Amino acid sequence: MPKIDLESRFYNFCTKVNNSLTFQLFSLGLIVFVSIVIAMSVVPDDSFFSEYAYIIKLICSFYFLFEIIIRYFGHSVWDSRSIVGDKFSYVGIYIDAIVIVISFLPITFISNLLVLRLFRILSQPQITKYVPKIAITNFSVIVNTGIKIIYVFGIIIILTYVYAIIGIVLYGETLPPQWGNLGSAVLSLIAILLANDTITYFLYPLMEHHSLSWIYILSYVFIGKLTILNLIIAILIDLLNVKENQKV
Repeated sequence: MPKIDLESRFYNFCTKVNNSLTFQLFSLGLIVFVSIVIAMSVVPDDSFFSEYAYIIKLICSFYFLFEIIIRYFGHSVWDSRSIVGDKFSYVGIYIDAIVIVISFLPITFISNLLVLRLFRILSQPQITKYVPKIAITNFSVIVNTGIKIIYVFGIIIILTYVYAIIGIVLYGETLPPQWGNLGSAVLSLIAILLANDTITYFLYPLMEHHSLSWIYILSYVFIGKLTILNLIIAILIDLLNVKENQKV
């Protein structure tokens, strides 16, 4: 009777599941779902989500723990002795694992850090290989540029969502008109991002009650305006360079 290599079967199983489109979509859908639950739970008037949010997050965290194991062991080619693959590509998995592990702590603010997993959506999972490539040269340049810009806007949306939840938790009770719920917090952050003079409008009232609130506001401005918005300019410049190279 042939010897059964259970270790190889385990790695093959993890690789097969990790490459599954259903697994990818379900994991991303659950990340979006738990992020919505977290957003609803930090709203003071929503007692239902506040009461059951921890249980929902705990159940989702158990699945995320299973997901991270599958992704780790199915991420690259394995043999019975060593990992074959780029170790740097595991950095995202390690960060995900840290967020998932600390989410089990019975501290509301720390468990709410599961919302950071929203950035997983932008990590170009294996579902992108199902998107067909366009062969038309000029049109493909425009499409690729548009996709890059949409990708950057996706980063801004997720960044704003995460900061809005943090703002509700930290400042919702102090200044409810600006930070009392998800909608007002998102609008406040968008105003801060788009207009320079609005920074002082939101920052000074916060500093009257929270002396360290400048870290919250300025970190969002630095990441959002000075970094991400500049990426859009770089993408447009890259498009112009591609056009010039095609003319030559």
